Amino acid sequence: MGNGIASRNGEQSGAGRRPRGSASTPRIALISDIHGNFEALKALPRDYDELWVLGDLVNYGPQPAEVIEFVSKNASVVVRGNHDDAVAFDRDPRCSLAFREAAEETRRFTASVLKNEHKDYLADLPHYRWVRRGRWTFYNCHAVPSDPLHAYCGEDHRARWRKELATAGSDFLCVGHTHLRFVIHEGGQFVVNPGSIGQPKSGSPEASYAIWENGLITLRKYEYPVEKTVARIRAMPVSASTQEFLAKVLRTGTVAMTEREAKHVEDHSS
Repeated sequence: MGNGIASRNGEQSGAGRRPRGSASTPRIALISDIHGNFEALKALPRDYDELWVLGDLVNYGPQPAEVIEFVSKNASVVVRGNHDDAVAFDRDPRCSLAFREAAEETRRFTASVLKNEHKDYLADLPHYRWVRRGRWTFYNCHAVPSDPLHAYCGEDHRARWRKELATAGSDFLCVGHTHLRFVIHEGGQFVVNPGSIGQPKSGSPEASYAIWENGLITLRKYEYPVEKTVARIRAMPVSASTQEFLAKVLRTGTVAMTEREAKHVEDHSS
């Protein structure tokens, strides 16, 4: 099956599999970009009926195996992110210049600590999942429907989002990848980005997620023990500069970019 929507009468995925779940309207927690930060994941408030994960379970963080184990046991909808793809298939995640060195170093670490069954789990994740809950429909992917792994599309790219919503053809288009949370309403459809659980970039170290309930979206944040994750990062077999870079991102929720790096992000947002 390709990236198009095969059917709207049930549930479809990019891997052609029917997911778990039901036709009821549960309270859904939407999370994304965990990046091996198990301390952040296990602190997620358990005020939901279903957990949906919008990609990037691994890389950068110190506990990828624990994250995969948790997600595989607790999430009913999971899609593949660019870092999941990179670790599973040993290829370039095509991330921004600011993160390339850290991504490569930690990808080698991540691959070294995962078992074959963990890598198989990542490799089997679909590029998208089309899901119905009650009278509402959802298209879930990591980036955008037209490029589910890599395209970077921020909140202000409204023309691009209108095209992506048309491709999705659903009430809700749920995405991650940017690590920035937002909700866009366009002509009766919604784009929902819950932000990042494991590496937020919204100016705060608090983990970000979203709750969907009966057609309404609430963006939320919560605190977790950041320093525990930082301590584990400092024990990872990566360079001191990568350790410091990742620690700073977690502590501040920001990424300092050079003018060249900012231009790279802008070029890849279209």
